[in-house]
Amino acid sequence: MDKPYGALAEFYEYFIADCDYEKWSQYLLLEVKNRCSGGSCLDIACGSGYFTRALKRAGYDVTGVDVSPEMLEEAGEKTLKEGLRIDYVLQDIINLKSINKVNFVTCINDGFNYIPPEKLGKAFKNVAACLKKGGLFFFDISSAYKLENILGNNMFGEDGEEASYMWFNEFLCGKITMDLVVFKRENNGLYSKREETHVQYAHTQQFIEQKLKENGFKILKVCAHLGQPLKTDSERIEFIAIKE
Repeated sequence: MDKPYGALAEFYEYFIADCDYEKWSQYLLLEVKNRCSGGSCLDIACGSGYFTRALKRAGYDVTGVDVSPEMLEEAGEKTLKEGLRIDYVLQDIINLKSINKVNFVTCINDGFNYIPPEKLGKAFKNVAACLKKGGLFFFDISSAYKLENILGNNMFGEDGEEASYMWFNEFLCGKITMDLVVFKRENNGLYSKREETHVQYAHTQQFIEQKLKENGFKILKVCAHLGQPLKTDSERIEFIAIKE
């Protein structure tokens, strides 16, 4: 059994093609441009570095941070292929540190869903410690509605040319356990099988806002995905906050 993203890392961007990361990254860059004059950035829970690379191409001095060595390896390879130079750091959000304070921090696509409720305040405190005064914090979560009603107690799968997966979910007591099986097509035409388990927590908007305020942030904007108005059945909640 692999750790989260141990098996998935190689095919992560292959499997999330339907998430329209291009449109998502352009929305993020517009928000950053409208609120930041430029400068340095930490992209935490950066995964394979899609948004990290987008920030770098837009001219920001960005460092990618993730807890998965396999995802950082993928990020490094994709960065080299694009001819970019980005530093990637192996680090857990719970123990996040930065030598130099940055102008803004991003955490895109569920990073904070992996943090247990009792550790969320510490994670936000660490983010605040990495930011300059007046620094901005852009992040999102999958909503409690999505985890319980869309993903919870359901099974998903995809059969691709390079790889396939099966994904079994159980929602219980405010968290979702996701058992993932990845099948990789090898050169001989046969498939190798790897398994991993993910656990995400269903944080409410009110709980997120409370922990932000307790740890030195003022909330500037809360919306659904790509700036849409929030509804009771919104699947993603996006936050922009400023360090006071």
